Amino acid sequence: MPQLPRYEYTGPVDCSIPPNRKVLKDKSVIITGGANGMGLETARAFAAEGAFVTIADLDYVRGKKIVEELGSNTQFVKCNIALWEDQVNVFEAAIKSSPHRSCDIVIANAGISRASGDDLWPLDDPNAPPVKPKLNIVNVNLIGTMYTWKLAVHYFRKQPDTEDRDRCFIMTGSLVSWIDSPANWQYTSSKYGLRGLMRTARRNTHEQGIRINYVAPCYIKSAIRSAAYEAELISKGVEFAPPEDVATCMMRLATDRTINGHSLMITPRSVAKEGFMDVNMDDHVDEGFFKRNQETQLRIIEDKWEPGWSKGRTAEGAKKE
Repeated sequence: MPQLPRYEYTGPVDCSIPPNRKVLKDKSVIITGGANGMGLETARAFAAEGAFVTIADLDYVRGKKIVEELGSNTQFVKCNIALWEDQVNVFEAAIKSSPHRSCDIVIANAGISRASGDDLWPLDDPNAPPVKPKLNIVNVNLIGTMYTWKLAVHYFRKQPDTEDRDRCFIMTGSLVSWIDSPANWQYTSSKYGLRGLMRTARRNTHEQGIRINYVAPCYIKSAIRSAAYEAELISKGVEFAPPEDVATCMMRLATDRTINGHSLMITPRSVAKEGFMDVNMDDHVDEGFFKRNQETQLRIIEDKWEPGWSKGRTAEGAKKE
């Protein structure tokens, strides 16, 4: 498998280095939620560099039009990421149709927001029976992306052990993983969960030659949002970033095999001239309680992400007598 170093904190990613676009030619890229917004811009950017892009999305009509626009090195697979079987179909299609029967880069971008309805938020009648909430946002954003991760690992491990292949997994998160966003209960919980997945998985991904990173947009310009609502947000101090900057950020991560276990934040150009920067808040570098306990945790959790490792261990990870 591709040899990667164990994760350790070495400082923030230098985002001023441009993506090495030439390495994307003939790479197989899966992008969930790739028919609209940030996903679409990312699909366009990768396809323009000669990558074979599999767009997974629920919007069949739009997906087919995008493939007609982008050309023969793209394909569309209708997919509800909350359904395991749909996602299996996406990965199988990518392997079958890509130039090298490969799956090199997986961008888990699909997700839904509070606009789809958050059943945790409404205050129900206290004199009536409690109402069981629908957790659709969590099911799509968190559970669906965990399905994508599980499948990516499975298909990455089928990958030939050669320099021209890759095992790169990128998740679309959100800035709400670091800031409070009142009323965004399910959405914020789901994005915190994905950041947690990245932070814990990065400690073992080198054992399977896999890289995992997290991209955190905040307010991105989108045709989905009405002009009136966008104007209202601007009046309240929101600065929008263009979706093209998301695509460039994804490309930076996908083309540099030294980047693993980082969160990059999409920012307005007034904050970072590249349009993105390393959040640099995923490690405890100052001496004290958190750093000491992080180091202890890494000593006591000895699990190896290798087949058969757990045979001599209890469910907790202790050595069997």
